[in-house]
Amino acid sequence: MSTDSPVTDPHTPLPPVCPSAMNCEIAVLPLELLLSLQRSQFPVVGNSIQISKEPGAGYNVISNGQVNVDGQQCNLVNSIQRKITLSSHKEYRNFQETILSKPMVLFTNVKLTEGSKNEMVYAIIVNTRHPRMRQEIEDSMKDVTASEMETNYVLQFTLQKTVQSHFNMKEGYKIHGLGLDFTCEFKCDSFDVFHRFERTSKTKELNGKILDLSCITEDEKCKVKNLLDEMSEPNVRMDSVSEQSSGAVSSLYAGSSEKEVFSSSRAQPNAKRTPIKETSSTQLPVVNEKSHLLQFTQNLPKYIE
Repeated sequence: MSTDSPVTDPHTPLPPVCPSAMNCEIAVLPLELLLSLQRSQFPVVGNSIQISKEPGAGYNVISNGQVNVDGQQCNLVNSIQRKITLSSHKEYRNFQETILSKPMVLFTNVKLTEGSKNEMVYAIIVNTRHPRMRQEIEDSMKDVTASEMETNYVLQFTLQKTVQSHFNMKEGYKIHGLGLDFTCEFKCDSFDVFHRFERTSKTKELNGKILDLSCITEDEKCKVKNLLDEMSEPNVRMDSVSEQSSGAVSSLYAGSSEKEVFSSSRAQPNAKRTPIKETSSTQLPVVNEKSHLLQFTQNLPKYIE
């Protein structure tokens, strides 16, 4: 990977402030970098990665249960399955609150050069505490109205177009987009034969500005770590997630017992976007601000809108 500074588009206006966890929509970085900078959230025990289950803090990892780390296949303990089946309105609400309670992490393989067999696993972080990303997810799940709940309903979220667009702009990178979606299926218990076999499906492409956190130097890693710490710190407003029964939440989980820092890209212009409704400040999650974080973000390099 080139060590030259990223070339900025002179026609793209720079943001008035430097990026922080509050204005990061989607972040990408190598999995091994994420594990090294967030050890408390992803402790490695043997060939297993224990994902922290602290309420309101850390990450919701959405995966099939395994990931390749440095050539070794590791089990992900406490990850959320990529396909969830729900059978009641309560389970549906619990699922919505659970995935919105923490940033979501998905994994995908990226080939470093065309024709090369060498692949690197990247972590894709969706910041559910960013107002726009949170609103996209909430609006999609609220579309499942009471009338639709009388039928079998399948809702799929995907990041394929957004992430592929980002890596297509990086010379020498190739991505197939596997692992960048998850699905929740609501199966109604209607005794109405017509409703029992009726099925509605919807796919929601999550679009957002991508912040590339790939880095090499210790100073850069320190800045990335602070940003990730802020993004994953305990949320002051826990809604009702912490009040749910342990069974309702734990049933969602599986396995229980190059130097380019802060470069950004948007999905291609022709990518379909869903209009976002305005949200009052009382609806948004509250995230703590720390004085030391405000100090270091002033020194972060600016990125392209």
